[in-house]
Amino acid sequence: MGIKRDLLKDKLFDTKLFNTVFINPEDEDRVRREQMGTLIELICDEKHKGSQIELFKLLKKERKAVDLLITAISEAKEDKKKLVAACWEADVDCDRHLPFFTNLVLEEELTVALEALTTIENMKGATPAPEIELCLKEAMEIYPEFEASPKGQLIADLIEVLRKWQA
Repeated sequence: MGIKRDLLKDKLFDTKLFNTVFINPEDEDRVRREQMGTLIELICDEKHKGSQIELFKLLKKERKAVDLLITAISEAKEDKKKLVAACWEADVDCDRHLPFFTNLVLEEELTVALEALTTIENMKGATPAPEIELCLKEAMEIYPEFEASPKGQLIADLIEVLRKWQA
């Protein structure tokens, strides 16, 4: 039971909608919310589990899909862990979102932070040096607060990855 191409093309990544100039911002927001809802359903609903490989291939090809996924993660109340995990499972290019994922490691609960760290570890390290520096500074500032906890180990691992990219 694969995902129908119609659902992926028509509801999620309709090029007409991406190339449309919306006169009314509410219309554009409504369309983006519908696309985000569809994306969240396809990633998080167990009935679509068998079709995730096809979805992940599409996510990897569509740059706008990553932006939509990042927005979904930032607004998620539930399923945040699954949405973050989809980033590394689909092997999407998230390098330009390093500060976002660093923030997730530093501020989210342990399970979400672990998925965010895994996403960072799967990045290519192509983030501009000033952003890496800023992320490293933030991680080093917060590390003493969590040093003796499991989250502290995640932050230490984050610091190690960021330092490796600095070299």
